Amino acid sequence: MEICEISLRATTPLATDYIIGAFPIEKGFVYDISERDAFQRRLNDLNERIYPRQQLVEHLLLYHQKLQASPQTFENIKKLSDRSSVVVIGGQQAGLLTGPLYTIYKIMSIIRLAKEQEQKLAVPVVPVFWIAGEDHDIAEVDHVYVAEKGKIKKRTYPHSVQEKRMVAQLPIDKQICFQWIKDVVETYGETETTNELLHFLERCVEQAHTFVDFFARIVLQLFASDGLVVVNAADESLRAIESEFFATFIERHDEIANAVLRQQKRLAQLGYRKTLDVQPQSANLFYYDGCERWLLECNGEDKLFYNKKGGVVFSKEELLSLAKTSPYKLSNNVVTRPLMQEFLFPTLAFIAGPGEIAYWAELQEAFSLLGYAMPPVVPRLNMTLVERSIQTDLQEVGLTVEEVLQGRINEAKAEWRRRQIQYPLDEMIAHAKERIEEIHRPLREIGMEIDRGLANVLTKNATFLQSQIDFLHQTLHRSIEKKYEVEWKKFARIEMSLWPNQAPQERIWNIFYYINKYGFDFVERLMGLEYKWNGLHKIVYI
Repeated sequence: MEICEISLRATTPLATDYIIGAFPIEKGFVYDISERDAFQRRLNDLNERIYPRQQLVEHLLLYHQKLQASPQTFENIKKLSDRSSVVVIGGQQAGLLTGPLYTIYKIMSIIRLAKEQEQKLAVPVVPVFWIAGEDHDIAEVDHVYVAEKGKIKKRTYPHSVQEKRMVAQLPIDKQICFQWIKDVVETYGETETTNELLHFLERCVEQAHTFVDFFARIVLQLFASDGLVVVNAADESLRAIESEFFATFIERHDEIANAVLRQQKRLAQLGYRKTLDVQPQSANLFYYDGCERWLLECNGEDKLFYNKKGGVVFSKEELLSLAKTSPYKLSNNVVTRPLMQEFLFPTLAFIAGPGEIAYWAELQEAFSLLGYAMPPVVPRLNMTLVERSIQTDLQEVGLTVEEVLQGRINEAKAEWRRRQIQYPLDEMIAHAKERIEEIHRPLREIGMEIDRGLANVLTKNATFLQSQIDFLHQTLHRSIEKKYEVEWKKFARIEMSLWPNQAPQERIWNIFYYINKYGFDFVERLMGLEYKWNGLHKIVYI
């Protein structure tokens, strides 16, 4: 594998500015990660804090025993008992088969930064992946995309859940799921790795009960030697540790909401649009009734917490009692999740995608309100994998990876067409239709003078002649496309691989296509490359 770097804009203006160093750090963050001593400063700040370390270690040990994690993972969990230990953390939803490639890249980023900082700071640094098991947007995690007969198809796991259930409680039917997996893997084509891959995924399915179980088992196996630690945000025993902080959220919900609104206003003055939907009445907590998850708001007058749809109403005292006795019925939203993470873990750094960078900037004052300094926010590794055959196609059509990733492939195809096709066919056809109309018009006029009853026949005849020219046009175009079919297929393959659905490869394709094709050590080899934390997009030539 070889690696090179290019500069690409992120999906949000704020993230782009943050990555290239144009964002004024003090306006949305605390630590400037471009400074050499940023992580040492963060480590010094963390030494002043107290965390529920022992409770967390006990919870993580039990959780990973159920998942049959590697010895390296248990070793890392035990490190958290050391008061000097810290974590590098990031998270994502529990996508089937791990979801899009960017989830794998985020885990790689967590592990790489943790190892680097452990060496530099001479303290234990544990890689932690936060699984958003409390998320209820099942449509985001229940599918993968595959390439089939030259088209991109969405393969959705056939579940029947309609209500807003937490993903952590979404059951997996082992037989149905494994058949779904076989159908997906079949589209990858049979290789020397296919049987091993199917056996691996079958074992993971057999041992899983939910989407989160399935996800956790896969990533813990893929990154076993790296000692990855995972956290299921929806686990009931974790909720028990979070109980006291839920009470803080309830007591200070209005302060938190207003802190976010003030920060959004400051960012707006800098020209950045808000990404979080926060209102003064937002409680920024969900209530789970055992079936559906309801976002709570608070009436400022009588301090009642309720959901918009109706049917869920709590007084402040009732909600505080719930946080104490049944914390598993509460869960965080996008505002309170980062704050809860900060309460639980001594976070040396948070690994963020472009969207997360943008909305974390809106949380600066909320962190400060609760007495916390937002951890250093490190952009995750962004990558595009270029297979050898695609590299050849690029060279033969005169395109670069950068041009494709900048969305210029349609422009390139149009230019290539103009260079290859010497005939001004479209102009000639348009001219022919004009000439035929010029010739036919006098005939229609004479016909109408002879017999006005011929009007319909004359019009049909004119339309017929024009349609014949259109037919000739289409026939000639098809012949030209057939003549250059080999070249057009190169463009199609490039687009399918590098810019599928007019989106970055890492947002569509899944890691198991590459594992099936290049072997089970593919992730390990990808991890072994030298990466720089410079915000540039990595192009990896396989």
